[in-house]
Amino acid sequence: MENKIKTLGFYQIIGGALGFLVTVRFLPNLGSINGGILLLILIIISLHSYSIFCGYLLLKNKLLKGLNLSIFNQFIQILSFGVLGFYFEHVSGIYAGIKLNLTNDAILTFMSGISSSAIVINEHIEYKELSINIVALILINVIFNLKSEVEKSEAKIELK
Repeated sequence: MENKIKTLGFYQIIGGALGFLVTVRFLPNLGSINGGILLLILIIISLHSYSIFCGYLLLKNKLLKGLNLSIFNQFIQILSFGVLGFYFEHVSGIYAGIKLNLTNDAILTFMSGISSSAIVINEHIEYKELSINIVALILINVIFNLKSEVEKSEAKIELK
């Protein structure tokens, strides 16, 4: 159990750091940054920083808090969607899953990659898409199982 928790912690730290670096790498390509763009960049950086924080808690043996926050971290990463000019995608780590594009026809594709984020507002209004990250779903299951094991072991310690 301890190795799984440490692996999850490192995964979240590395995924968040990669996402942070990818975000910072593309900043020079933006040209001018107004208040709205700055807000979106800060949201994306905050989401990747949150992943790093979750991993840090797990490595520092703050297990229940780290696992609870990790569940939320993975929930954010399950769905990516685009509808009515709004698009949201966030992954800190590995993603693999299916994407359903409904813009012209119903096109189902496989997607995979590493840390990425996008928030788009008022562009491509006709664009309709839904993606499901299967890696995040699997990790949520793993985290719930780890949380259950941690709670059982802490209950045994309290009984002694």
